[in-house]
Order: sequence, then structure tokens, then C-alpha cells
Amino acid sequence: MREIHLNGYIDDEEWFGDEITPESLHGLLYPEGADAQEDLRIVLNSYGGSCNAAVRMFDDLRAYPGNVHIIVSGTAASAATVLATAADRLEMTQGSLWMIHDPSVAAWGNERDLEEAIRLLRACKESILNVYGRRCRKPRDEISAMMRDTTWMDAGAALRDGFIDGIVDMGSGAVNTAPCHETSLAEAKAKVAAWLERTRPLQMRKSPEAQPAATVKETPIAEIQQVAGQEQADKAPAAHAPGVPAAQLRRRLELITPTQR
Repeated sequence: MREIHLNGYIDDEEWFGDEITPESLHGLLYPEGADAQEDLRIVLNSYGGSCNAAVRMFDDLRAYPGNVHIIVSGTAASAATVLATAADRLEMTQGSLWMIHDPSVAAWGNERDLEEAIRLLRACKESILNVYGRRCRKPRDEISAMMRDTTWMDAGAALRDGFIDGIVDMGSGAVNTAPCHETSLAEAKAKVAAWLERTRPLQMRKSPEAQPAATVKETPIAEIQQVAGQEQADKAPAAHAPGVPAAQLRRRLELITPTQR
């Protein structure tokens, strides 16, 4: 049996160097010179990511000719649970976590754009429910409610609700070389939040670097007084030029000039 380790966020492309992509998984499933019929054991630790990428991986794993045994060691959250559900046998270690929630998207635009984003979200959720439904014993509406509420489960709860097939003991020798990923609930939630934040469009982030604080340029008081004085001068009525207007002067001359008879 061949063993594969998947540790990272799920995405369609590599951006930060810690992603599992459909292309990288496919390369691990079918490495050059390997027997494509050989059974696989996949040790998974992922905090989720792209639903589209996870569905592509799900399909690739379902098409693999050999038997696929997936062990969650650490966390399977969000989109990672979609990938994991492709296994012929799915197990978790005793200290691992499983999380399901509604898909989310960062959208902007006009009313039509936002309505389209909502439509796609609903379709995405239905596709995820279809995937969970092939394994989980709960009714579809109950799974939908668990997704809406963002449900975290330990291995016992995930087994009880039918999301996994069993709990594996790392010390039993069932996993030959897999390191045990110890994950706390707080750490897992922080990792999921980190994924959501780094995929959010820059203009929608709340981080200081995305929205730099406005700076105020201080103006010296002397300069302010100078400007104020200039404004007062501009508003003041223009001073009259010395002398008498020509029309008024002519009128005065007419009054003092004797009339010829």
C-alpha cells in the first residue's frame, strides 16, 4: 500500500506555497513509474479552501482504480471534508477535528451580480449535501442545519453521525509513517479564519494595510494667519482711486460756467 500525506489549504492554484491543488493531488495519485492499481492510504490535515478544487479532487479520488483509505490526522474542515468523503474507508485519529459549514463567497458589484453570487452559493451547498449524503446517515435537512450552524465535531461525534467509518489509533501501527497532528479547536478555527481572510478581496478586508489611516498634514499657525489675512483682503471692497469721476466733474463745470446769451 502506498502512502500519501496531504497537509495544507485546498485551492485551484498555488499562491502561498501551502496549498493542495487538484494538479498536485493528481500527480501524487499517478506518479511516473508507480502502479496505478495500488491501494492508497492518504493522511489528511487541512483547514479547507476552495469548494471547486475540493470537488475536482473528490472526483479524481473516486476515479482512482485502487482502494483509497483516508485518515484525518489533525483537522478536516470545510472543503477538506468534501475531499475526505471520497475515500472508500474514512477514519479519524482520536484527537482530530471535523467541521462542516455553509459555503461562503466574497462578492461585489450591482444587484444582479450579488443575486448571481447567492444563486451559486445555494448550488454549491446542494452539491456538498449530495457528497455528504453518500456516507452520512443523517437526513439531508439535518445536515443542512448543521452546515448553517457551523458544526465542529470530534472523532466520536463524526463517527456517531456517520461522516466517518472509524477511529484509528496512531500507536497501533495502522499508519506506518504518519506524524500525528495535534490540533486544538481554537487553532483550527484560527486556521479556517485565516483562509477566509486571505481569499477576501483587498478592498473588503479590515486589516490596517488594506485601509491605511488618513494622515493629517499640520500647517504652521503663521501660514494659517497669512492665508486668513489674504482671504479678508480679498473679501474687502476695493478702495476708491483718488480724484473725482469724469461725469461728476463735467456736471460741476456746467454749473459754474456762465451761459452765453
